[in-house]
Amino acid sequence: IAIHIDGRPVSVPPGTTILGAARQLGIAIPTLCHVEGFEPSASCFLCAVQIEGRPNLWPSCATPVAPGMAVITNSAEVRAARKTALELLLSDHAGDCVAPCHTGCPAGLDIPGFIARIAAGDNAASARLVTDGLTLPASLGRVCPRLCEQHCRQCDVTEALSIRNLHRFSADYQRQAKSPPPPADPPAPPTGRRVAIVGAGPAGLAAAHHLLGQGHAVALFDAHSQPGGMLRYGIPAFRLPRQVLDAEIQAIRALGAEFHLGRRLGRDLALDNLRRDFDAVFLAIGAQGSRSLGCPGEELATSALEFLETIADGFPPAIDGDVIVVGGGNTAMDASRCAVRLGARSVRVLYRRTRREMPCLMEEVEAAEAEGVQVEFLVAPARLERKEGKLNLICQRMELGPPDASGRARPVPVPGSEFALPATCVIAAIGQHVKTDGLDHSQLALSKWGIAADPKTLATNWPGVFAGGDAVSGPDLAVRAVAAGKLAAVAIHQYLAGQKVVGTPPLASVMMGKLSEAELAVLLRDIEQAPRAPMPHLPLEARRTTFDEVELGFSLETATRESRRCLGCGCGKAVPCRLRQVATEYGVDPQRFVGERRLFTRDTSHPDIIFEPGKCILCGACLQVAAQAGEELGLSFAGRGFQVSVAPPFHRPVAEALRQSGRRAAEVCPTGAIMLKSAGCAGCRLA
Repeated sequence: IAIHIDGRPVSVPPGTTILGAARQLGIAIPTLCHVEGFEPSASCFLCAVQIEGRPNLWPSCATPVAPGMAVITNSAEVRAARKTALELLLSDHAGDCVAPCHTGCPAGLDIPGFIARIAAGDNAASARLVTDGLTLPASLGRVCPRLCEQHCRQCDVTEALSIRNLHRFSADYQRQAKSPPPPADPPAPPTGRRVAIVGAGPAGLAAAHHLLGQGHAVALFDAHSQPGGMLRYGIPAFRLPRQVLDAEIQAIRALGAEFHLGRRLGRDLALDNLRRDFDAVFLAIGAQGSRSLGCPGEELATSALEFLETIADGFPPAIDGDVIVVGGGNTAMDASRCAVRLGARSVRVLYRRTRREMPCLMEEVEAAEAEGVQVEFLVAPARLERKEGKLNLICQRMELGPPDASGRARPVPVPGSEFALPATCVIAAIGQHVKTDGLDHSQLALSKWGIAADPKTLATNWPGVFAGGDAVSGPDLAVRAVAAGKLAAVAIHQYLAGQKVVGTPPLASVMMGKLSEAELAVLLRDIEQAPRAPMPHLPLEARRTTFDEVELGFSLETATRESRRCLGCGCGKAVPCRLRQVATEYGVDPQRFVGERRLFTRDTSHPDIIFEPGKCILCGACLQVAAQAGEELGLSFAGRGFQVSVAPPFHRPVAEALRQSGRRAAEVCPTGAIMLKSAGCAGCRLA
């Protein structure tokens, strides 16, 4: 039978479907419910096409060809119908494509994956997953603010899983291994392309790591005498030991990175020359400028960044009196704790809001207070004076007013509340900014935060010049800088390869959000409930006099026990399922149709598979697999209307329904409704 598909002629035997004819021509029509050799169900309607002279759209998997038929497979109407079909399927999808903790990680670390491997006793595999997926993993395992833990569903039960500490455990396992396993992906062959990176902090180091893996030569330029950026010069050694940071930088150096230190942009380097001499440039200059106190006499205060930098360089200032630190962020806490270790008689932190509004981690405040730092709230500096060689900080009491642009309550001075505090040293830790003076005479566009760059690609207005991390966002977290460096490497690689620079387009994802008590009970069913494991610390008396690391890390026993608190959220498909792949291709909005969805359930009774019927699209492929295998029970459609589902008869477990055909059913399932169990899946509970 002769027909035309998208204007191309093809002759096929009678009984051939439009889908079969299209595949003979090499024309791809997306499908979900179609399985070669099975009776077509046409349930997903994703394979819909137009037939000239006929109304409506037709499922190509179930429509036989007819003489003279003219088929259109990719018109705007067809694509819109497919997109709608996908959005309807996703509106009732009871499952997370990605675990909430994974979504909450700025660097996109596969958190359930590495934790599951710890639980299974495969610490080498866990370490590989962490180190392959993240640059500077041991450093971030110590200083990351644990954004992921805010999304952990254990918060709805007891306390969040100790994700950062487990991350550190895996990274340290890799670092301390006598023969660490090789990376999953060996470096690509040399491309002959050279990339200049200005700034050897977390963003620059991450970009270098990934670009070197793609075969590009990398030269890093930094104004400091040592690489590391704020990880070295803004975070004290008692939080991030220098040997840990140095080992991770050495690993990047071993990949072939060149380091040119003591080279400052604008003084020793010109952007024009870098762009001329290299195939691409990445600006990762960080936010190295300190904000002043904003009151008379501010020049008498010491910048917290300068204070921390002198300590990092091995030239700590002599401190023997009363120290006042102004600010409420992590840098303020770091500076105050350093002052304690340097012998200050007293250390006081002043913050103009309350404890609740502090931007730093509460654990850092608690650690500072435990070491003897006094934190005072609703106090702000009014002026700083020097009299007879001594500093006098005039302060005023504050009260909270309406919220400001940050959403926090605005501090308002209390009239007549001024008081004086004597000090030998006043440290200003009220914020940082990006120094762009080295870019003033370039053609680079700037923003109020720093360098202007496309958030999806980090490309600037200057072709071949990219920028990321604090240089673009303003002062931010090290983990976000590492994520920016990874994105920059992707975009720069695309640029150097002559491809369209698009960055890393996200995969379509469904997230269930907050679960009901019944759904949480499903996740808790196989979990032995236990309290969150505490981090062991250096004894308090030792902490006040040494810069040795305070947090000592989890033991193997503690890490294993804590990892087994993981609920196994997310999808266990080894690669994204066909539903997610096609949804990404068609740019679907999973939230377009909002309404009641099925309850999340999980059946782990089968030795080989997991059954999560809330992800089922009712294609019926698993029913045909069970029938072909001669299963006594098999699977069947149950319920009516919107309540239709696939389930074993008589409410039996899936282990009885698919005794012989479980693995085959998982292979044909186009979603995560039936998945093969894996030792690397937290939901599988396989050792």
